[in-house]
Amino acid sequence: MVFSLPDELERLSAVLRREPATNATADALDTNMGRFRSQWINNRQMRGSQLPLPVPRNQGLHPNGCELQASYLDFQFEWKEEEGAPWRAEYQVRVEGYLDADGALFELQDHWRLDTDMYAPCRRVAADGNANPSKEPHPLFHFQRGGHAQDAFAAVDFLPANPCTVSGVWKGLMQSPGPRIPVVPLDPILAIDFCLSQNDGTIWRRLRNFPEYLDLIESAQSRLWLPFFAQLQDQKFRRTWFGPSMLV
Repeated sequence: MVFSLPDELERLSAVLRREPATNATADALDTNMGRFRSQWINNRQMRGSQLPLPVPRNQGLHPNGCELQASYLDFQFEWKEEEGAPWRAEYQVRVEGYLDADGALFELQDHWRLDTDMYAPCRRVAADGNANPSKEPHPLFHFQRGGHAQDAFAAVDFLPANPCTVSGVWKGLMQSPGPRIPVVPLDPILAIDFCLSQNDGTIWRRLRNFPEYLDLIESAQSRLWLPFFAQLQDQKFRRTWFGPSMLV
C-alpha cells in the first residue's frame, strides 16, 4: 500500500494548530517537514526528536509536590512496502519536572516507550546465521517503561545513587524493565494521537471533535490495524507479533 506519510503529517499539523495546547507540536512538525519528506522519499523511514507534547495532567504524580514542565516525543518509523507493515516503530516519551523540597531542588524525569524488539522471532539471526533469542520473551511491538533516555538521565547527578555520600535511609521509586506488554503497531500519526490521549484526555477529545483529525486517525488505523487484525487468525503470525509466550 503506497501512501505519503509526510502529506498526512502536514494535514495533522494543520489540525493541531486549531488547538492552542498543541501549537508547539504543530510548529515542530512543520519545522522538520523537509527532513521528514527526504527521509520518506529515500527509504520509507522517518525519525523525529524533541517533538513537544502537552504535559500530563496533574493527577497521581509522584513524588508528592512535584511540578511538571515539559513533555517530548522521539520516534523512529520504517515502512516496508513488501510486508505492508512497519519494520520499526519506536516511540520514546519523556516528561520533565522538578520538586522543590524545602530549598533542595530536584530535577525529575519520567520515561516510557513503545518499542520494536529487533530480536523478535522473524529477526532472530546472529552473525553466524543461528538463532539469537533475547533472554525474556519480547513481543515484536511492546509498551515498556524506561529506555535509553532514562539510562542517560540516571547516569549523572542522580539521587539516590551508588556511591552516595549522604548517610541514613532514603526512600524512592524503583523501576524495573518489565513488563513488556504487546501493543498494536503505531505510525507517527497514531503515536501522536496516543500520546495526546495519555497526557491530557481533555485536549485529545477537543481534537477528536474536528472531522479532519478523525479522518486522519481513521485512515492510519485502517492502514495498519485492519491487516494486523486479519492476520491474527494465523498461528505463525501471532507468534511473530506476540513473541515466544504465545503458544496457541
